Amino acid sequence: MAPTATSVRNNEGIANYTKFWQKDSKDDTATDMANRLSEYTSVVNGYYDGATDLYEYGWGQNFHFARYYPGEAFMQAIARHEHYLAHQMSLKPKMRVLDVGCGVGGPAREIARFADVNIVGLNNNEYQIQRARRYTEKAGLSGQVEFVKGDFMKLAEQFGENSFDAVYAIEATCHAPNFEGIYGEIQKVLKPGGIFGVYEWCMTDAWDPTNPEHKRIAHGIEIGDGIPEMRSIKNA
Repeated sequence: MAPTATSVRNNEGIANYTKFWQKDSKDDTATDMANRLSEYTSVVNGYYDGATDLYEYGWGQNFHFARYYPGEAFMQAIARHEHYLAHQMSLKPKMRVLDVGCGVGGPAREIARFADVNIVGLNNNEYQIQRARRYTEKAGLSGQVEFVKGDFMKLAEQFGENSFDAVYAIEATCHAPNFEGIYGEIQKVLKPGGIFGVYEWCMTDAWDPTNPEHKRIAHGIEIGDGIPEMRSIKNA
């Protein structure tokens, strides 16, 4: 059973979210985009204050996509997607690993079990952190997985440089105001020889932001997922 919602959820943030999306894609300007990017924490927090319960109801505790084999169960595919990332990163027992944008902690708990690593989940949304901690305590993983509130554009300031053996992000850094900044912060907190694994949300390189139909599609994704600006694979 999911944890009961509490006053930690910011209903004002939910209401505030709509102010960033007052125009259709054809009328959305560079100034509107710049405002969302500068206010990315408000955009993302407002979105997840409103969407987290729905995500859990319809998707579970692991907020990401996955490939499916014919006949494969949903949660099996989700877990396999996470195991694949951990395997590709060559995670080893007792490594200290940072989960950037951890949601309610589903992937962190799964990867901690699978790879026997110690994970710190970073999230800027207090509502999700509360739920992540309660789920983790219920799973008996509080000694292996912890969650902290913070801004992923200030990782070195919060954790110090060279503080993690590995870092991963699963469909989370798309919420950052730019890739250069977030990837640069991740590089700082990685120990020498550390590894970064990422599943990123991107438009294909065929995407043309000057094409009205392309812009409409990207704008719909941005509104529906709390993303200040969709970017191409090339940008990543």
